[in-house]
Amino acid sequence: MDVVGELVYPTVGLLGLYAFVSLASLVWEGVDRKLVARMQRRIGPPILQPLYDFLKLSSKETIIPSTANFMFTAAPGLALATAIALLAYTPVGFTPILASKGDVMVFIYLLTLIGFFKILGAISSGNPYAKIGAAREATIMVSREPAMMLGIFAIMWRLGKLGVDKPFSMGVFYVHNIWEIGTPMSFVGAVILLYVFTVWLASEIEVGFFNIPDAEEEIAGGLLVEYSGRYLALLKLTNAMKAFISASLVVAIFFPWGISGYLNLTGLSANVVDLLFHTLKVFALLFFVESVFRAVTGRLKITQAVDFLWKNVFLASLVGSLLIAMEVIM
Repeated sequence: MDVVGELVYPTVGLLGLYAFVSLASLVWEGVDRKLVARMQRRIGPPILQPLYDFLKLSSKETIIPSTANFMFTAAPGLALATAIALLAYTPVGFTPILASKGDVMVFIYLLTLIGFFKILGAISSGNPYAKIGAAREATIMVSREPAMMLGIFAIMWRLGKLGVDKPFSMGVFYVHNIWEIGTPMSFVGAVILLYVFTVWLASEIEVGFFNIPDAEEEIAGGLLVEYSGRYLALLKLTNAMKAFISASLVVAIFFPWGISGYLNLTGLSANVVDLLFHTLKVFALLFFVESVFRAVTGRLKITQAVDFLWKNVFLASLVGSLLIAMEVIM
């Protein structure tokens, strides 16, 4: 019975979390479009338009190019499956469903794997615009991830010195947080790393400066140019979920506090309340990083984006990580 419970409860929890995050992600996408429209003095579409679009695309005919191969049709499903698996390791107001020692490596691997499947699907379409988008996606991915990985490993290593059972588990952020370190240097380092993770989030969801792999006005959608019907619906849902998951990481690191403790809640009710509160924090973060950033900035050239990510963001991550670790090193 224990073995059955160990399999059934995580599975049911993951499916429930997937249903919630899917809906919340699509709703946020509608809110984002409405907010950006208002900033630009437009009315904008209904808030539920992304949900309507997903349902409509799911029912439409799918056109497969004659130049496409098997990976073109397999990539959307694999990308969505990876995003669902990633939810099991994502902190969403409480310890991840499949929390384990060293699960930060699994989180980073699965997050990167989503982009890898999108690249494979684009290349497999045979469309030159898609190949350009795939090349840009790979370039941006290689440039943005090192700063994030350096920052998160430095933070987890430093929090491990405060005494936790699993220092490189995503659940560590709900045991100790970066602001508890308490030294002046660590506070400055935390502020610098907050900047690093904010820029990383903008590049991860490809808005503003980093709307380069898709670039509708330039390469007609890039990675998605040949996708239609249910395959396009799956990719759009994956992108929406990826934005929620990426923002959840930043929220867990820098704003991990919940409210269930103040309400004296425990068990499932505490998890539900903390999940809803976490979602509000995710929406607030995405408002600044996605909506405002997209409304007030334009697209960079690929060379400019790469230079910025390496010379500015990675350098800032290095400085912030050193300040976080300085007290222990010295």
